[in-house]
Amino acid sequence: MKKRVFISVGVIIVIIAILITYFFWPRFEKPKTEVQYPNEVYEWARKIKEKYSGTTLTIAAVAHPSTEAFKVLTPDFESLTGIKVKWVVYEEISYFDKIMLIVTGEEVPYDLMYTCAEIIPGFASQELVIPIDDYLANKELTPEWFGFNDLIPAYVNYMKAAGKLYGIPFAGETIFVAYRSDLFAKYNKEPPKTYEELLELAKFFHKREEGLYGVSIRCAKSWEAAWSWISFTYGFGGKWVDLETLTPKFTSPETINSLKYFVELTKYGPPGIEAFSFEEAWSAFQTGKVAILVESTAAAPGIEDPKKSLVAGKVGYVKFPKGPAGEAAGVWGWGLSIPKGAPKEKREAVWSLIVWLTSELNVDRYLENGGIVTRLSPLKKMKNPYDKAILDTLEAANSPLSQELLKAYTLPISFEMTGIVSELTSRAITGELTPEAACEQMNTSIEELLKPYR
Repeated sequence: MKKRVFISVGVIIVIIAILITYFFWPRFEKPKTEVQYPNEVYEWARKIKEKYSGTTLTIAAVAHPSTEAFKVLTPDFESLTGIKVKWVVYEEISYFDKIMLIVTGEEVPYDLMYTCAEIIPGFASQELVIPIDDYLANKELTPEWFGFNDLIPAYVNYMKAAGKLYGIPFAGETIFVAYRSDLFAKYNKEPPKTYEELLELAKFFHKREEGLYGVSIRCAKSWEAAWSWISFTYGFGGKWVDLETLTPKFTSPETINSLKYFVELTKYGPPGIEAFSFEEAWSAFQTGKVAILVESTAAAPGIEDPKKSLVAGKVGYVKFPKGPAGEAAGVWGWGLSIPKGAPKEKREAVWSLIVWLTSELNVDRYLENGGIVTRLSPLKKMKNPYDKAILDTLEAANSPLSQELLKAYTLPISFEMTGIVSELTSRAITGELTPEAACEQMNTSIEELLKPYR
């Protein structure tokens, strides 16, 4: 009997202890968020909050679909960590000029900034951004749910320079062809597999129906005409620069022929195509004015969004066509980097925001809200009509010609080079210069740029 009483008293004591612990022991309460996360996420956030709650992080960003997707993810980050995020958004056409002036100063007003394939080599060599390899290697700062190995290697590589990683890609792009499948079916046409077929289809559909044009493609002077043209140059067997000798090759017959082709292709675009940035190029296709769009894969989500596109559900996608010399499909895109001039005491907090915005954990919400894919797992699900075309083009981006294209486009002087090339390409499109004269002037100007690097 005494033994039973002893057990009963013991049980009561345990129950009382549990109740005291439950009601009075300090414990971490899960913050209110839009989504319920695994417990390890809350634990990661708790540690960050203890160190950085009340901190404000300022991001220099570009007006881009991924920016809007990031803004959807930001409130949960703020709630979890107590860190405030401030977005400063520029138009893409003016971003580079502004950021170059700011980031070269001793004190930088941004804790985090958008970078891209074109500027990483130059920024890294000038030590304007910091390498992030140590942050990635730290398991406490970079939890398993970040999923680094799920990032597409070709996109990770454009954020590298001299063997170090200078940011995380968030809007990877390669170039492909979107086409009006309804029109192609109506006229019994097949999507293009070669440059020649692409040009013939653009001619065929141009003004085939009232208000319809053949092709939409970027041609703006800023840098976008250069981006479009180089995509064809290496497929013709041409080159911008000999990478071994660092001498310009704009006057080679193959390079000149590629510009002639590009200028001819633009003749079958809508009025004003010579000034098209990505926004105008996308809009012309999304509003049903053109039959074919030669564009970045970043355009695909918007094309299939019925709120933005009149042709949603009426579009097919294929990898970038093959040129006379073979397949050449470059990869580009945006990434998040930490400027060297940003306060050092904030860098771990900045890294936590990079991890949050670009993680595998949040990839579905990011893509559902207009973000651009940089991870393999969403593409492998084949949920979207354009996923296979992106995978096919990424495979083509591994070709020797594609690799040479990327290296030429991302030389340390690439930012200056693309500005010169775009200006002269645009003048060839408008007929102010012949392709031969434009290439001659490119050769002369780029020669001066390359001299200090030999």
